[in-house]
Order: sequence, then C-alpha cells, then structure tokens
Amino acid sequence: MESRSAAAALELKRRIVQGLIPPGARLSEREISRGLNVSRTPLREALLQLESERLVERTPSGAWQAPRLTERDVRDIFAVRKHLEVLAVRLTIERASDAEVTALEEYLSASEKAHEALDTVSMTVANGGFHTAVYRSAHSSWLMTAIEPIRSQTIRIRFLIASQATAPEYPEGHREIYDALVRRNVHIAAAIVSDHVEEDLKVAVRHLSLLAGPPGLFYYTEADMLNETLSADVRSEIASADRPAPET
Repeated sequence: MESRSAAAALELKRRIVQGLIPPGARLSEREISRGLNVSRTPLREALLQLESERLVERTPSGAWQAPRLTERDVRDIFAVRKHLEVLAVRLTIERASDAEVTALEEYLSASEKAHEALDTVSMTVANGGFHTAVYRSAHSSWLMTAIEPIRSQTIRIRFLIASQATAPEYPEGHREIYDALVRRNVHIAAAIVSDHVEEDLKVAVRHLSLLAGPPGLFYYTEADMLNETLSADVRSEIASADRPAPET
C-alpha cells in the first residue's frame, strides 16, 4: 500500500483491535477520512486491507462496519490459535536462543505487577507482548504471516473484555509456558499451551455480549476519533507484528 493508505490502515487497526471502535459500529468514509486527515482513495485502500484481515466487513447494504463476533467466530478463532501456538512453542524450543527465552520473563513480571494493581489494560498489553515475543522467537516468517490475523483478533477480544472487567483474570499458564520453554520441554510446553488457549476460550465465551457489541445501528464518528488516544505501550503492542518477521 502507499504510505498514506498504510498509515490509515494501521490507525484504524489500532482502534479496532483496542476496542475503541466497538463491534457493530458503522464506519462512514466521510467521517473517518476527516478524522484521519486522508482522502477517500487511500482510506478505501486501507479498508480493503483491513477487510482482508477480517477487521472490517461490508454489511448487506454495502456499508463498512467493525465485525460483531459470534460464538462460532470465537470458537473458530481459538481453534486455529491453539494449533498455531503449539507450533510456535515447538519452533521456539528448537530455534530460539537462551537469551530470547530468558527475555520473556520481562512480560511475565509486567503482567504480574499489573494484576496486583488491578490494571487490566497494562496486563492485557503485557500478556499480548508475551505471546508476540514467543511467535517471534520461533524465527518463522511463515508462522508470523499465518498467525497475524488470529493475533489481532485475540488482542481485540482481550481488550473488549478488559474494558468491562471489574478485576483482571490472570492467566497462570504464562508462567508455566515460560518454565517449559526454559527447560526446552516440547511435550509439556505444547500441553500447557493447549490448556491455556482453552482457558482463554472459556473466558471469551463468558463475555460474548461484549464481543457482539451494542445492539442496534450506530456510527463511529469523527468526534469519537478526536476524543480517543492510545498509550505508547498499546500502540507498540498492536503495531509490533507490522515489523518484518525474522527469517530462519
């Protein structure tokens, strides 16, 4: 994509993935183009790119909207995620350096501190960072390409749930995954990852109403865009996969 189209796509992606654009929100090209200060042509290119990533969709009338997630969508997302994450830990154990594995501890510490502080957003960012670091430690551009759409949907689900959570639900499996990676135990790591994704699925299914979005017809407007900002940590986490993946 041209630079303006790419920038528009990244900004919209950030807002959808962080949950700033709610599921079901209609996206007016006129309003979004003004809010992003881009013309309609690069905006349309950006929307087509996001449509290919299933982060926006067309309604029967041809309007753009942020997708509502059904239970079937959620179960499919997590089924694919489980297979790809098992592959990711297998390749990480095979290919990652000791330093790369040890560096994962940083995300665990950040997540645990955020959990103690009841900071759901910071915990969500740290947990997402942990998974992304594992994917990158696998040193497979093929895996990164395959997992990026699932990664985006998973982060979106986490943020939509975290936005309404009264207290964060800490996934204990991260520490266990880390310990298995340090020991280079493929079988234990794969089993823990499978269980961890299943537990995440249960959390998502308990919050289906948040993933479906508010009922009725409503729009995401230029005023909404101007009123919302993203923290540097959130921007970094959502944008991290847009950097080239390391080759094997």
